[in-house]
Amino acid sequence: MLSKFPRTSVIFFAVILPLLAHPQKKDVTIRIVQDDDVVISDLEKSSLLLQKKTFRIQVLLQNIKGVYAFASLNDSLFRLPDTDPVPGFATLPDMVVREDPFNKEKELIVSRDNWSYWFYDPGTAQHPFNRKVIVLDSGRVVGSRTIKHLYIIPDRLTIKLKDINEPLYLLFVAVDEEDDKGRPLKELLRKKIKIEWREED
Repeated sequence: MLSKFPRTSVIFFAVILPLLAHPQKKDVTIRIVQDDDVVISDLEKSSLLLQKKTFRIQVLLQNIKGVYAFASLNDSLFRLPDTDPVPGFATLPDMVVREDPFNKEKELIVSRDNWSYWFYDPGTAQHPFNRKVIVLDSGRVVGSRTIKHLYIIPDRLTIKLKDINEPLYLLFVAVDEEDDKGRPLKELLRKKIKIEWREED
């Protein structure tokens, strides 16, 4: 005679099996905020006008550890067609520069070929976002980076936002699959943002 499953086991499998059948969705949402106004939300390619003063980059990570961020005063990667692979995609981790924990300097690193990696891992003590990270639920967190100035890597130069006179180009890339050494295999998404400037009101 076959024994029956306990009722609790039936409930467990009824809840868990659909989750196993449908992998959790991975996603990244980028927002630019200035004076508590959301200047831009989740469009694939966007241009916006900011005042030359402090702004924030908000990153919603959904079932993904982090996102690669590239900032430049040159538009070469911004003009890259979405169908073309990101140059050096498989070696992105090797091009990441070290940033201060908790965004202590309130800066955005600008480079010709270096990337940042903005991540949150509850298993580590530090991360590159502002200290306070909001955990929405299992798998979803929001980290912010307050930007008060740019740090230009090639010139080792700090530029205050009020002194910027040229557009800033941002490219964000999220990885969908990695190999056993953490090297990217498949791109999940990319987002491009061009920031132009106006004088403060």
